[in-house]
Amino acid sequence: MNRDRISVVLPAYESAVLVAEAVPKVRSDLMGRDVEIIVVDDGSSDDTTIVAREAGADQVIRLDENQGKGAAVREGLRSATGEYLVFTDVDLAYEPVQILNIVELLAGDADIAVGSRRHFASANTPTAGWIRDCGSWVFNRLTRLIVPNPFLDTQCGLKGFTPEAARQIFGKAKIDGFAFDVELLFLARKMGLVVAETPVTLRHVEQSSVRFIPQAARMLWDLVRVRWWAIMGAYNLKAPRSG
Repeated sequence: MNRDRISVVLPAYESAVLVAEAVPKVRSDLMGRDVEIIVVDDGSSDDTTIVAREAGADQVIRLDENQGKGAAVREGLRSATGEYLVFTDVDLAYEPVQILNIVELLAGDADIAVGSRRHFASANTPTAGWIRDCGSWVFNRLTRLIVPNPFLDTQCGLKGFTPEAARQIFGKAKIDGFAFDVELLFLARKMGLVVAETPVTLRHVEQSSVRFIPQAARMLWDLVRVRWWAIMGAYNLKAPRSG
């Protein structure tokens, strides 16, 4: 572990154009800090890996086949060498300077720091579209029903960990897809880790609503799997630490 280093993991799939802009933007926004940028190419068929290297990423990891965002983040964090481990979306829907808010929480008492789009101080501009807004609302409520948790926003694509917290959580995590965020927060609570939330400013990026629908169906199935594995003791969790 390198003290004060911020390791930023960018999971990427078919994202050559986005990676070309994201890597230098992260480095520029965090200028003056010791930053390690790790791009994980989740089995892309385009030039994501090549472009990431040309853009100046410190590490580029390529998965042989598309496994899902959860798998990509997990691989990136395993290779990270920083004192603060952060992942964010490669489309930079959250300006990279906001990573410093995550780091500030981790430098305090937090084991995990998560952005929350539903924090009273958060700002979204412009709207994501009614299908995604409604879908997000429904998914959030189903999440709280199937996998109870106190968090208003589990899916924000900006989260950070101490190395020890990342080791504990991702050593047990099983979900490879987009519902991995719910699983990691579930595991954090069961392990008694301290999770802190911070407001974010979200810049929406145009995405296909058609693609969103099958993703949502898979995410709901993964929620059921998390609940089932927890009931069956598949996570082999110890009781939360006292205090």
